[in-house]
Amino acid sequence: MISKLQAIKDLDLARAQLGSHLHLASEELNPKVIISRSLREHPWIWAGGAAIAGLLLIRGLMPSSRSKIERDNLSASATKGGLIALILSPMLGMVRQAAWKYGSQYLQSYLTQHFSQHEGDRPSA
Repeated sequence: MISKLQAIKDLDLARAQLGSHLHLASEELNPKVIISRSLREHPWIWAGGAAIAGLLLIRGLMPSSRSKIERDNLSASATKGGLIALILSPMLGMVRQAAWKYGSQYLQSYLTQHFSQHEGDRPSA
């Protein structure tokens, strides 16, 4: 009977240790913790990547200006790209609009949520 009680105590201890190890592992593998650690260790890489991503995003969302040759010769641009260009050009405009709309809504909700979380953190005057 004593060995059975000892086995139950050992199992309870093992469960408690497993729970604490699981909690520590979940904290370490949390994406927010991983990204913040990476930001602290490699700030210049993150800044460069953000700058490149921003430039690509602006380049992709802003309409491109047409070159002088295309303005002078409007029919050449339609025959150059062929049928695929004629089909994809309106779709790209719609994709740009949808991406802009989604991105602005996402940014607005993120900022609203972020500021509402930190609203109570301000010290009283």
